[in-house]
Amino acid sequence: MRRRKGPPLLTRRRPEEAGQALLELALVTPILVLLVMAIFQFAYVMETQMGLTNALREAARRIAATETVGQPAWTGSGSMTDWVQAQLCGSPTPPCNGGLLAQNVQGFEGSRVVGLMPTVAFCSYPVTGAAGTDTQYRVQVDLTYSHPLFFGPMGYATDALDGNSNGKWDLPVTAQMRLENIDDSITGFVGPGACPP
Repeated sequence: MRRRKGPPLLTRRRPEEAGQALLELALVTPILVLLVMAIFQFAYVMETQMGLTNALREAARRIAATETVGQPAWTGSGSMTDWVQAQLCGSPTPPCNGGLLAQNVQGFEGSRVVGLMPTVAFCSYPVTGAAGTDTQYRVQVDLTYSHPLFFGPMGYATDALDGNSNGKWDLPVTAQMRLENIDDSITGFVGPGACPP
């Protein structure tokens, strides 16, 4: 009985092959490191974007479901605008360091909010139905957050994406909700003004 000869278990490499593999590794490693760091940075930014969106939607939902008594105070001290900002930031005055934003965004820093506080706007718009035209009211909450980059070389890409050359990733977030409980039939009712087209 003859035994079949298989492939040799150990083969000798020529010295130039080992050098070639080392050179290929040296060329590919920086690209792989850049790719992995970009994936981590992008994941962290997406997590922050989702937290900001959740916080703004929740604040808009809360004011949309609130019962107002009498004439709503749209702006000014003690207004609905102040109430929404207090829900988001913990206080209606800067700095924005608490509230829903701090609860929903990991590592949130109020100093990164562009303009120091989220902007809140109320407006009215007509809705035409079978019974005629009805006026509805809406709240819009806007915020831009300058997300830091832990991987500096990405600053060039993020500045090209967001249009601001600040070396950060500016995340604009907005939320809109229809106000459910506005009674515009009260005497002396003053609306917030028409929504932009």
